[in-house]
This record gives sequence, structure tokens and C-alpha cells, in this order.
Amino acid sequence: MTSVFENREPARRTLMVESRGAATESMGGVAVVILAILALFGVMPLALTAIAGIVFGAALLIEGAALAARHNSLMTTVSGSQPATLEFGAGMSSEVVAGVAGIVLGVLALVGVAPRPLLASLVLVGGAGLMFSAGSVREMNEISAVMNQLAGAPRRISRSAVSSATSAQVFCGLAAFTLGILALIPWVGATPVLIMVGLLVLGSAEMLIGSALSGRLLGVLNRRRI
Repeated sequence: MTSVFENREPARRTLMVESRGAATESMGGVAVVILAILALFGVMPLALTAIAGIVFGAALLIEGAALAARHNSLMTTVSGSQPATLEFGAGMSSEVVAGVAGIVLGVLALVGVAPRPLLASLVLVGGAGLMFSAGSVREMNEISAVMNQLAGAPRRISRSAVSSATSAQVFCGLAAFTLGILALIPWVGATPVLIMVGLLVLGSAEMLIGSALSGRLLGVLNRRRI
């Protein structure tokens, strides 16, 4: 029986791109968590919070682009023709938009342009981006499992790992979204603390989903070598 991956090398390269994107997201999440904790302890709070927002946005942008590349690779495999442009699903588009917004808002806050409202907006947008992209990540994992002919225990393990991570991603996204809204309300108070905690939550979500995806993709790559 002919495999759906008749030409393995392009698919393998795309898997490597996505696994590196997921690993970058995970490392970015670790950096965001560290920066947010340092800011909470009073170490250059404004500067580190803004830098944490920039790192979060960059990691989310890279992961969104990597998912889009994987999406196009699967479309090429099914249709037999290469799309003329890089296409984004709704979830992937939300990751890219939230990533770009995070970078822009973080840079503006870092140079002193209304830092508190902009950083609160960054947390809010980042939370929304995580919530909207969770479904896309889960769907891509299912499609990839089918295309790579995973069955039985390997498929159940892959589904369980990604499902748990995406559920945590939705929860963290909702928590960050709520914290962002509260930070934008003047009479709530403790705005800097809400922003830092929001970034801590966003970084934790990136770390979880990036680790789950990179582990699953490395498993697929190792399976292809056999």
C-alpha cells in the first residue's frame, strides 16, 4: 500500500520546522516566567515586564508561523499541489496576530508610551490568542496522527498529551484575559501586579503547550527514521 507521504523529505523538513517552533515557544515561555517572577520581586519591574511581553509575542508569532507551515504541508499532501501562498487557519491567525500585537505593545511600553494600559492590553490580547488557538493545535495533532498512520497506544498517548496541554492553554488564556481586563479598570488597583501575574500565566501556558508539541513531533520524527 502506498503511503500518503510518497515524498518523505519535504514532510520531514516541515515537521522539523514545527518541532523547532514548538521548542522555541517552550523556551520563550520559560523566559517569560523567569522575567515575570523577577519583576514581581521588584527587579526593574517595568522594563522586565515589557521585555517579558515582547518575548511572549515573539514566541507566539514563531509558533503560529510554524503551525501554518505544517498546515500547508498537510494540504499539499492531500491535494498533491503546493499552495501559492502560506495559508492560516483561524487559530493560527490568532496566534500570529496576538504575537505581533504583543511585540508592538511591549516595545511601546518599553520606550515609555503609556506602559501600564499597553501592558494590560498585551496580557488581554495574549490570553485571547491562546484561547482561540487551542482548538487549532488540537485539530492539527489529530490530522497529523491520521496522516502519519498512528494507531493504538501511540495515537492515544499523543492525543492525551496534546489534549491536556491545550485544556491548560484555554484555562491559562481565560485567566490572563480576565487579569488583563481587571488591570485596565482604574478603580481595581494593583495594576502592575495583575499584569505581572498575567504574564506569568501566559508564560506557563507557552511552556506547557510548547513542551507537549515538541515532544509529540520529535516522536513522529523518530518514528519516520525507523
